[in-house]
Amino acid sequence: MKKLLLVALGALLVLPLLPVKAQAGQFGNLLIELETSVNFSAQTNQWRARRSGWISEVRAAGSNLAALKRLLIEFETNVNYSAQVSNWSQRRNAWIARVNSAGSFQELGNEMIEVETSINYSAQTSSWRSRRAGWINRVRMATN
Repeated sequence: MKKLLLVALGALLVLPLLPVKAQAGQFGNLLIELETSVNFSAQTNQWRARRSGWISEVRAAGSNLAALKRLLIEFETNVNYSAQVSNWSQRRNAWIARVNSAGSFQELGNEMIEVETSINYSAQTSSWRSRRAGWINRVRMATN
């Protein structure tokens, strides 16, 4: 009986952690998917050298919300202003503040969607238009 009780208690302690890890893994995959939607010509020259390391860091971030915040901001920093909507430069500082203050994957997901909306379609791959709505839905489902 004690053994069964210990197993049940152990399961209860682990279960609350599973959704956070699942959210984190999904968030990282969705962030990488967003990055791959942006044409290289719309990104900074430095990004080409940094990109593979950045992808590895996103995958390794796991449930580290602070690391994923930093990586989201780093991605956005390497998108050229010319590839973004005209008012993004005025909105960017407030966006960075919201990313840095995000206390959950839901909040960070909202900020990831916002940065996606700042990127002009012309700066994204031709297939992104047909994938975008599904991506937004997956971000919302993964972070709620």
